[in-house]
Amino acid sequence: MADQDAIVTALNVIGEALSLEPDDFQDHETWKFLGLGELLASATAKDLTNALEFPVEADDFLRYPNVGAFKKFVAAGGEPADLENGIPKIEISSPRSPLETAEPADPWDGVPKPKVPLSVVLQGKPSNTGRTVFLLPDGSGAGTSYGTLPPIGDDVCLIGLNSPFLRQAQDFTCSIERMARLWLSEIRKLQPKGSYILGGWSAGGYYSYEITKLLVAAGEKVERLILIDSPCRLVYEALPAQVVDELTTNGLMGASGAKRAPEWLVQHFTSTVLSVDKYMPTPLAAPDVPANVDFIWVREGLVKDVATSGLKVDLGVKVTRFLLEPRGMLKTEGWEKLLPGTKYGFDYMTGNHFQITQTPHVETLGKALRKILIV
Repeated sequence: MADQDAIVTALNVIGEALSLEPDDFQDHETWKFLGLGELLASATAKDLTNALEFPVEADDFLRYPNVGAFKKFVAAGGEPADLENGIPKIEISSPRSPLETAEPADPWDGVPKPKVPLSVVLQGKPSNTGRTVFLLPDGSGAGTSYGTLPPIGDDVCLIGLNSPFLRQAQDFTCSIERMARLWLSEIRKLQPKGSYILGGWSAGGYYSYEITKLLVAAGEKVERLILIDSPCRLVYEALPAQVVDELTTNGLMGASGAKRAPEWLVQHFTSTVLSVDKYMPTPLAAPDVPANVDFIWVREGLVKDVATSGLKVDLGVKVTRFLLEPRGMLKTEGWEKLLPGTKYGFDYMTGNHFQITQTPHVETLGKALRKILIV
């Protein structure tokens, strides 16, 4: 069987197992993200062995953990070679994660030039304001989404951070920690010294947490951390691919509220989820934790009732329930393990997770931010 024919056959078998179109697979997507669990991997390996001219084991999905690596494995006829110019076989007995890679000394090494500015001043001026607040983006990567916020205060400057990979999400393969390093110099350019205030919505909470760690390591002080509907990674999983597809297909994701979110948003959101899947944060030492950590949660789910919504999702996944179902008044949700011994504040806003910067819900976010920032 020719190399390309074998790849097409393999992806068709895997696509059928996952109920996904093989043409939609991206080389950087991991099997874990695509929903290939242990039992399904075992059954799919048997189907691949029957369809191809060489045996495939369930562990091969761990040795070649993403689509691109597995395609090279198939093209090599199942030979456990180093896959020239590709990803080498991962020894699954290694104590390192199959997805773990060394971070370059220069975080910009290999990163294409951003197509949008890294930062946008949304309110006030950094040069003459009393308090500057840096807001990190959600999975869309657009810090400009905070531009719908009502005026917070005369002495407050809001700066939104844009992802370096907006409009080029195919190049977004960075870890959460490396993304934080990409933003660090931009933040310090706008505020070289002083007491920092950071915040972020959803994945933006992870970014702001990691930037906090970087600033503290550099001898700076972070006065306040604002976590906006950001589920702690110690408690909540990364969003499964099937859920991303269901939300996109049913018009439940994206700031426009359109039937389908813009393709650039879907691509960046998918890349973000892949990065979150590899992310497992470590705690700050108690003396380094910001003096104030504020939580702003929504209480509404994306649907009123999952059972009658028509969505095909696994409610056994905590983060799926977090997004879809109505909630009570959440508190620290595991963040206390990463940010011990500080003063926690809690507030709640209207809307669901994807409506946070949409009118009219953004007004209630603005109200919560005023209570936090206007002393």
